[in-house]
Amino acid sequence: MTNETNTQPVNDGVSRYLDGIRGKDYLVRIDWKQWLEIEPPYPEVGFSVKEVTARFSRNGYDWDIHGRLYIPEKEVDSSIGITVAHGGAGSERIMDETPDGRPGVSRRLAAQGFKVLAITYPGHYPPGGTWNVSVEERMPHYLLDKDLAREEILDRNLKCSFNVICQGFATLIDQHLAGYKILGWGHSTSGPMQAHMHRFVKKAEYIGLLGFGTGGPDGWRYEWRETTGAEKVKVYDIDHVARRNPKFFKAAGYEDPEDLCPWGGAEEYLRWAAKVRSQMKISLCDNQHLVNKEILEEYPKRTGLPREEYFDHLQDPDPDWLRKIHVLLVVGENDKGHWKEGDPIENKREPFMCRRYREAGVKSSHVVLIPRYGHVGYAELYNEKIAYLWLWAFKSGYFA
Repeated sequence: MTNETNTQPVNDGVSRYLDGIRGKDYLVRIDWKQWLEIEPPYPEVGFSVKEVTARFSRNGYDWDIHGRLYIPEKEVDSSIGITVAHGGAGSERIMDETPDGRPGVSRRLAAQGFKVLAITYPGHYPPGGTWNVSVEERMPHYLLDKDLAREEILDRNLKCSFNVICQGFATLIDQHLAGYKILGWGHSTSGPMQAHMHRFVKKAEYIGLLGFGTGGPDGWRYEWRETTGAEKVKVYDIDHVARRNPKFFKAAGYEDPEDLCPWGGAEEYLRWAAKVRSQMKISLCDNQHLVNKEILEEYPKRTGLPREEYFDHLQDPDPDWLRKIHVLLVVGENDKGHWKEGDPIENKREPFMCRRYREAGVKSSHVVLIPRYGHVGYAELYNEKIAYLWLWAFKSGYFA
């Protein structure tokens, strides 16, 4: 049960926000003055952090997955857990801390009294958690206690599908959040994965999807692209490994206003990120997320795995499950892929996904547009307010 004694006052900014997500209009706009008024819904509590790992098998290999479990001293609701999954070239550590040393979103949520499980994709977490090899030279670490031959790593790169990541994530959830009702946040590439986690989790129940730069299922992304023409296709060679650098960061539109980024610009962010993020993305991850169907047909030919392993992430989530959940998508107005691309508003990705969720029969679905932030706003000043938006919604009964 929600602990109603843990209350914080509702100011005008919060009140207007709550009125918006209670309304029928799918788009809720927040101005800058209102944004600065978003206060925490609950008193802060202490919490502990526990590193967790699991080994599981799929596609002919054993895989290791690493995560962080945040355990508050006092839970607001002992039946609710929140899961956090990073973007394609990231790790759980970018949700733990920011480049200038402030708490990341996972810590913000835990300090509000919620148990949080943040994960890193298999291969993206090195032994010890800190990368010491240059971005240009590094390769995925698929097992944490064993160095693998290069030939095996290259083969695994063709077999580390979205299903591998989801199965690993579900293994940690079933071990550490058994019996919980889950609110799941996936940033960027993992947003579509969170929309399919109900297929993999056995001992917990997903009741809602949270968003910030999240989008929706990749099958719907393909619909969005084909319907609106808002996104250009970019195909990656089957053996390619993309590596993040300042040029990519700038081209992707990830630089935001200086007053929100106390660490500096792209170069400074990437210098920090080189230690805590994998900064690499295998072609399979890119091609699945970008729904490059023609080249995806080549992977089963190379690996001998069933075609479904590479394509079943394009199916709609279970319609019976969709009718039971609530979706709250938050997006920054400077997010190139999730807001700026597409015109009119209905053709932008997050509004498109919100409408698709509504068409699928979810209990509620809204897009909250916040000013000034882009795709990495989760790390910028006032990042705690993103978590507060989700938690005010929870407190108001949005996910009931």
